[in-house]
Amino acid sequence: MLGILDLFTPARPVLTVEDVVTEFGYSLPTGYRHIAELCRAGLLSRVAGSLTLGPRIVELDYVVRQGDPMLEPSQALARELRDRCGCDTLLLTLLGDRIITTHHERGSDPLTISYSRGRPVPMFRGAGSKAIVAFLPLAKQRRLFAGSSQEIAAAGLGHDWPAFRAAMQAIRREGTTTSIGELDPPNIGVGAPILDGAGMAVGSLVLVLSRPRYAIADKALLARMVTQASQQISTAMRTGQAGILPGLRGMKQGRGNG
Repeated sequence: MLGILDLFTPARPVLTVEDVVTEFGYSLPTGYRHIAELCRAGLLSRVAGSLTLGPRIVELDYVVRQGDPMLEPSQALARELRDRCGCDTLLLTLLGDRIITTHHERGSDPLTISYSRGRPVPMFRGAGSKAIVAFLPLAKQRRLFAGSSQEIAAAGLGHDWPAFRAAMQAIRREGTTTSIGELDPPNIGVGAPILDGAGMAVGSLVLVLSRPRYAIADKALLARMVTQASQQISTAMRTGQAGILPGLRGMKQGRGNG
């Protein structure tokens, strides 16, 4: 029954009972019964014969914001990065085989960010996603390649498993990755992974800059800043000491970072 909620997407935010019945092969009585239960729980709403996600979803989003172990230690650092770089900062979280933007701090540039909070990000495009995939266990990388080889090749990450593996190892060695116009053509992203105690990615932190700002930025400094911040978030998640993060005050800002 809860699988009905997965039918709602940004491209398809409104459904009908007939959509649900057709998708799952329910009889009409079964479809109406499941929908009625979800409506009573506040997970769905019925308006003028159509179905939308209900107010309970909004309430749960608030609960998530209060209790997300990655979100709490990351918000202050995301704001500090935004203020020092003048760029947008994004927090991405790995959920199974999906990557979701869970936090967004807007910078001073009027950027268009297509994948803001709550929207799934392509698995193999963008600095944040590639920073996550590069730090996944080898077995999971193999499984992703087996199921998404065409998408991986289209993203320029290799046409076979050895090439894909080499691309991921290169990102691991570097510790950060940069994407140029991969999600939104005018933007450049610089991302670093957020790691659990075993050194596996659970998310990533991303700086998003306009092309003109990136052209004059100290690129090595940007990489160091996002790396330090992501490492601090990783440490805070493991230790539960989000309140004593040292921040980025010890890092000197280059003239190009504006």
